Amino acid sequence: MPGLVSVKTPPDAPPLHISVPEILPGSSARPEQPPPPRTPTPKKPPSSSPSRSKPSPARSTKKPPPDSPNPNALLSDPSLDNPDLGPFLLKLARDTIASGEGPIKALDYAIRASNSFERVAIEKGEEPSLDLVMSLHVLGAIYCSLGRFEEAVPVLERAIKVPDFSKGMDHALAGFSGYMQLGDTYSMLGQVDKSIECYEKGLQIQIESLGENDPRVGETCSYCFFKV
Repeated sequence: MPGLVSVKTPPDAPPLHISVPEILPGSSARPEQPPPPRTPTPKKPPSSSPSRSKPSPARSTKKPPPDSPNPNALLSDPSLDNPDLGPFLLKLARDTIASGEGPIKALDYAIRASNSFERVAIEKGEEPSLDLVMSLHVLGAIYCSLGRFEEAVPVLERAIKVPDFSKGMDHALAGFSGYMQLGDTYSMLGQVDKSIECYEKGLQIQIESLGENDPRVGETCSYCFFKV
């Protein structure tokens, strides 16, 4: 489908492998004779010092998981004002997916790219561009590849609100792709009614843009039929 993004790991990507180095003959890491037994040293009783009985605050503080960056912190990052940052991060996200490195690193790139496009549009007082739509499509696809479908839904709902169909074919196709991807996500969540509703809206946009006799419309009809 046009505009849909696949984030599956390529089948020919090499599997992760951790090699354990062998111990060389004669190395000090493997002595020829076992060391003599050592006399156990009596253990000292635990200290009753308050400083040792209480855990360190720094150690008890839990850090957020690396794959769940804070969107508010990203939006407040002044580096996102750079208009060249969004396209660069979006390319990194797509290249990371294509290379088979895994979706976790790509997720961070896609989130930062989306926030950068949003931030630049706000700073310029302009409407968000289709670059934002593409980054949201990529972000939604990454969430789905991780099985985090609930998190993909608001991302894709944001994506379908950006295109302005009065601005031409590109915006119409972006809206069509967004509705189809959102329909797929609802389908994975088992919300069939919402899935069908998204497919119907996407199909209507495509018919109005391409005409009902366009072969791509027939392909969409067949796709929706098999999905539901």
